[in-house]
Amino acid sequence: MKKIMTMVVTLFIIAMTTEAQTLQKFFDKYADDERFQYVSVNKGMINMGTVLGGIAKTDQKSFSKMNGVKILTLEANAESAIMKSVMQEIDRIVESGKFEPAVEVRDKGERVNIYYRVIGTDNADMIIITKERSEFNCIWISGKMTKEEMMNTFSSNGSGEPLAMNLNELLLVF
Repeated sequence: MKKIMTMVVTLFIIAMTTEAQTLQKFFDKYADDERFQYVSVNKGMINMGTVLGGIAKTDQKSFSKMNGVKILTLEANAESAIMKSVMQEIDRIVESGKFEPAVEVRDKGERVNIYYRVIGTDNADMIIITKERSEFNCIWISGKMTKEEMMNTFSSNGSGEPLAMNLNELLLVF
């Protein structure tokens, strides 16, 4: 019985790791493609940016739990083969990676979808996907956060602004 349980747990861990690698492979695939703009900010730069960017102390704790932020941008016609291919690929990743929807916005030809997942007790990923008529953006935030901490990214903090809005300020520092 112990052997069976050990095998089941091992297979579960491998499956979860494979899902994370799928998202990593997506970014790796397009990072060096000249049609895309790619930005990667590691944990050290996030921590330094919170200090230099004037981020409130209450928000610095949340940012310190982030492992990294990756951004991929494609400027192409919505009907182009590359845009359709990228959109299909990210949709498969979201579905197979068991991401849960957090926010969906549709406004005058622009769509914003925010998804999250928490693997284990405190290993979280958030994907923010924006699509306009001629631009696609995918922002991947990873960190050591619980589901509650991840969801607090969208709630108001001590400064009265959602933490996600302060992420934009942080990225402007870079």
